[in-house]
Amino acid sequence: MPPRLPAILCIALASASCDKARSLAAKASASVKERITAVCSGRAAGSNNPVAATAAPADPALQKLVDQTAEGTLFRKDLPFPTRLEVQLTLRQELSGRSTQSSAFGKQASALNGTQTTRIKLERDGNQVRYALEPSGLEQLVPDQKAPDKKASARARAAPQPPAPPVTFRKVDHTWGAENRTDFRAAALAKDLSPVFDELLIDHGLASRPLWFAKHRFKIGEELVVRGSFLPMLVAGHAKGSFKLKLESFGPVNGHPCGVFAVAGAYTRQQIPDFEGNFTDEEVTIQSGKLWLSLLYPVILREELDTIKTVKSGGQGGQAARGQGSFKIVVTRAWQSLEP
Repeated sequence: MPPRLPAILCIALASASCDKARSLAAKASASVKERITAVCSGRAAGSNNPVAATAAPADPALQKLVDQTAEGTLFRKDLPFPTRLEVQLTLRQELSGRSTQSSAFGKQASALNGTQTTRIKLERDGNQVRYALEPSGLEQLVPDQKAPDKKASARARAAPQPPAPPVTFRKVDHTWGAENRTDFRAAALAKDLSPVFDELLIDHGLASRPLWFAKHRFKIGEELVVRGSFLPMLVAGHAKGSFKLKLESFGPVNGHPCGVFAVAGAYTRQQIPDFEGNFTDEEVTIQSGKLWLSLLYPVILREELDTIKTVKSGGQGGQAARGQGSFKIVVTRAWQSLEP
């Protein structure tokens, strides 16, 4: 499921109930809806279109590893998981609604309709992980005050926020820590993230999911329900809820062969970490969406989700964010083994 990044909570959408959130989503402008549809259907143009990740054919060398017969296709989990790999993760969100943030200076609420794109680069070499956040910004729709009906909108692109320097983590004696212990930020991150670092690796495709498919060959149209003790195959950490999956097709993500599942469901998680040291509670309803699950390793390489979210982050004397609303999410993990 989508990784937790600090920018997500800065634009969390606030209201009191899922009914209010659905009402907010229904009132979104037609132009926002049209762009959301374009992104999710692949009509959006330009080099930043995340749908392009699924346009390329499967890598022939990887396709040879697919276990597919007349009886169906097996989602493999027997291949040794790479110890050296690189993941380029792109998270794109379309949203509309309101956000609320609290701090020592009081509460601040604001309306927000826009698109946010976040990119991170992750490299793993055995017991060493390097994390780098690329500059990211928010393209927001703002009302045109000069328009007679005040319904017209214009795009206002926020200046990209400069990212913090990359951080390298190293595992020593079963504990993850910062490689540069003299860097205060890195040391603080390592202290907070060490207990949950394995969860971060799973969520970002740097480690194998602990549960995957049984030795069952799937055919197009087959359905399954994932819930209870089987949730870790889709959601890292301690989650409650259920998902309904239906295998619709097979297709690659950046050349990596995958099974494409339609997905719907709902789940809750608490204290979800991200690489910036933020922890988030969330309640998510997936109204519709698709998941691209690797046919070779227990990893999720792409997600397209239409969701209603309730999120809460921060507090304990610092800035807190709370919100609820509609998120249209596209996550792509360009996953590459660096082993010979």
